Amino acid sequence: MDNLGNPVSRGSFFCNSYMFSLFFVPIIAAFAPYLACEFFDSPLLHGFFSAEEFFLLLTFALPSRNIVWKVVITAIICGYSFYANSAEGFATAGVYLLMFWVVTSIPKQKKFVLPAFVSFSLFFFVTDCENFFYSTFALKIPDVWGLTKFFWWGPPLFIVIPLLITAIQYAFARKNLCGDGRLKLSYPVAIALAAIFICLDLGFTYAQQRQGLMEYPAKEWFWQHFKQNVVGKNSYLQEDIKNAFPQWDDKMSVVADYSRPTVMILVESFGINKSVDYDEALFSAYMNANPSFIGLYQRQSNHTQGAEWEDFGCLKGNVERTPIPAMFKENGLQTWYVHGFSGGFYDRRANYAKFGFDSLLFRNDLANKKLSTCNYGFVGICDSSMVAFLDSLLNEATPKFIYWTTLDSHPPYELATLQEKTTMCKTLALSDIDCTYFTLQENTAKQIAWLAKRHPEYKFIIRGDHRPMGALMDIDFTQSFYFKWVPMIVLN
Repeated sequence: MDNLGNPVSRGSFFCNSYMFSLFFVPIIAAFAPYLACEFFDSPLLHGFFSAEEFFLLLTFALPSRNIVWKVVITAIICGYSFYANSAEGFATAGVYLLMFWVVTSIPKQKKFVLPAFVSFSLFFFVTDCENFFYSTFALKIPDVWGLTKFFWWGPPLFIVIPLLITAIQYAFARKNLCGDGRLKLSYPVAIALAAIFICLDLGFTYAQQRQGLMEYPAKEWFWQHFKQNVVGKNSYLQEDIKNAFPQWDDKMSVVADYSRPTVMILVESFGINKSVDYDEALFSAYMNANPSFIGLYQRQSNHTQGAEWEDFGCLKGNVERTPIPAMFKENGLQTWYVHGFSGGFYDRRANYAKFGFDSLLFRNDLANKKLSTCNYGFVGICDSSMVAFLDSLLNEATPKFIYWTTLDSHPPYELATLQEKTTMCKTLALSDIDCTYFTLQENTAKQIAWLAKRHPEYKFIIRGDHRPMGALMDIDFTQSFYFKWVPMIVLN
């Protein structure tokens, strides 16, 4: 319709700048999370086109005064919720209804339209980002802000991108969604457009059954909220990996004797590569250190602190039963947590005593003991220096349980400085990034094996926290590792 409420011509309909934004803005809204999913090889695929941003734009184009069609749209949305017949379905329908009634009820003036559009579009974008972080790293948005402390470019990235997306959408909204120049669609046309795109999405998915065309951020977000611990489970091991290495039975405790002195080590970014030769080469560093188990371990989380919580026997950090460190403490052992980064990160210094640790040592404490530091893109204690310190602790007569989270193999690998790279780089034909990562892992493995051989009275339990994350110069690097599968080695 034109500004007088008359139908517009077919030519002007498709040539109008608003029609361009109708398809361009949903692509812009979905583009950043889509690239992130591709870059980090997320287990959940992401559509090219934000369906909910598209529905939002269609809603803004509708006339305000037509109660009959409003009832029809309301019935369609309610029908969807009853068809879905799930908590996430009803919650999604609630958001759609709120959006529909707010947008169609407000006056089409800038002071009303712009805040409404920015609020809804930003909500869809933020939920889309959280879907990515949760499915790929098992992180919520507040956790992501914590990660920005690692790199100087973190805060600008997590501020600039949302503001940029919002600014682009705001510019389109200012030009096309309010005032006399905006395009008004009739209810039948808007419903037809929505139905066409939904059918295209279904057909696209049916045709190749891998990549969806459209993304539903709010719907996905509610699904993840109501179906926790479901996301990210589609990590299927290939038969060659299954045949080459045993898998740890998750029904068995990794600790059999809480009275025996034990060192538990969480190796940063130690993942299972899809190449058996690659994994065997890394495992070989432990072969002369009396291994009782070398194989695969499936993580529930996919970030470092989540892995620590799992190792403590406290999923998501909730102390619902006696934590593993506390069980060692009850058996008369000293309990130590050591990590070469800041104790304020993830609030470890403030919170980890509740898991049963007597002593908590972090970067400042260890630096005061003259341990050397390395630059990982942030300053931390070098693994080699930490091994020497642990050796001195284990030499003491008092039996201990020590939990150590390593640092040497933390990304970004582009910034790592190595004096000499392993000969396995040529043997396995590794890329520069992969060669750096492999060398860092091999060096740490050799140091742990050396420590275990010096202290046979201690049991060593070594596990990875997650696969190595994205490398800016090698987008295939992360995808060469399994999702949520890590190595597990038990020595002595």
